[in-house]
This record gives sequence, C-alpha cells and structure tokens, in this order.
Amino acid sequence: MAFLVDKNPRESSGPTLRGGSIPVLSVAKWWWMLALTALCSAAFGQLPAHQWGEQAPNFLLKDHLDQNLRLNQFKDAQVLVLVFSHYACPAHHLYQPKIKALQPMWQRLQGQALWIFPHSLNPSMLPHAEAVFAQDFRGETFAAYGIRKIPHIVVIKKSAAPRPKSRCSTKHRSIWKICYSGAVDADAENPASPMRADLAEALRDLEFSDYVRIPKTNLHGCPYPYTP
Repeated sequence: MAFLVDKNPRESSGPTLRGGSIPVLSVAKWWWMLALTALCSAAFGQLPAHQWGEQAPNFLLKDHLDQNLRLNQFKDAQVLVLVFSHYACPAHHLYQPKIKALQPMWQRLQGQALWIFPHSLNPSMLPHAEAVFAQDFRGETFAAYGIRKIPHIVVIKKSAAPRPKSRCSTKHRSIWKICYSGAVDADAENPASPMRADLAEALRDLEFSDYVRIPKTNLHGCPYPYTP
C-alpha cells in the first residue's frame, strides 16, 4: 500500500508516492482526466461498440412471414449491410433514401441489405418495395451489436475461417467479420477529416480489399431504445 511522504522542498514541489518519483498532483490530475473522459463518453459517446475485424454476432430474427432468419442463411452473399432503425425515428426517413441510393455499390460486392427493426411492420412501412427486412422484437440483436443510436449501419463481410485442426477434415466454412459500423453519411463530428468518413467510402474500400480505412464513425439520430 502506498503512503504519502514529504520530500525536501528543494528536491520536489510536492509530496510523492513512496517507492516512486511520481508527484501526487500528477497522479491526481491523471485520475481526474480519466474520470472526465469516462463522463464525456457516457454523456456523448456515440461511437459503436464493435471494432473492425471482430467476428459478427449471429442473430435470430423474424421475417415478414414470421419465419426465423439467421445469419448463416445468407449463403450467397459476400457482404451484408445491416441497417438498424426504427420507423418512428425522424432520422430514419431522412437517411432511408441515402442508404437505398448506395444499393449498386453493395451489389457490386455481391452484397445485400437487411433492415432490422425492433417492432412489427406492415407493407406501407417498408424502406422500399424490394427491401429485405427483419424484426427483432426482443431487442437481442440490437444488444448484440451494441446499438445505442439509430439509424446505425453495420457492414459485415464473409471471410475464410481458420483451417480445422484435423488435417483429415475437408470441411470449409466461412465466418462473418465486421468491416464498418456507424452512420450512412459523412461524420458530422469531424468535418476537418481529410477524407470522407461514411458508408459509401467504406463500400469503396471493400471493392479492393477487406480493409476499411475509417471503419467506425460517429452516430447521429435517435437514441435507442427509442420511444416515439
């Protein structure tokens, strides 16, 4: 356990921690800055929770026919654009056409968009006529992907899984990894950024490699859970 000891005033401007030369004021300042950072993160934290390259959480959703919908059912897709939203959120109607306009980009990547809502939908509420949507009534998928603001876009890409330990095994499987998590448009919190930080830029990067230069952007919209 550390105790405070007074040193010769000519050697130090204040007390230090016994066994070290770190001034107490520096330690106190460090803890104060850490607490302030945590407070700001709690109040203004809009960055998504997941990091680039992490394995995407699996999900169990309900489609429009009330049938189960799982991640492993998207066998023909190489990229999935997951759009977490809420029909009653004003930002949903603002960003919906912007997201739909990027459809040719993810189609070039053999991609597909999946709109995920925490409530039931009727045909008049669909993002567009050919939209694929799912319902997360329990909010489990929203929680698994760390959704705190909506609309929130998560782009995941299929990649080869590590080889099985058994050399005799001929089974090959793939896993989904997170490539982008954030907003659809340019990052309003960082207007001085030298390059655009948005969904379109992430999809362009994926045309050339699995690496996205800016894989995470600030979110702006409605808080989740959202109450109209």
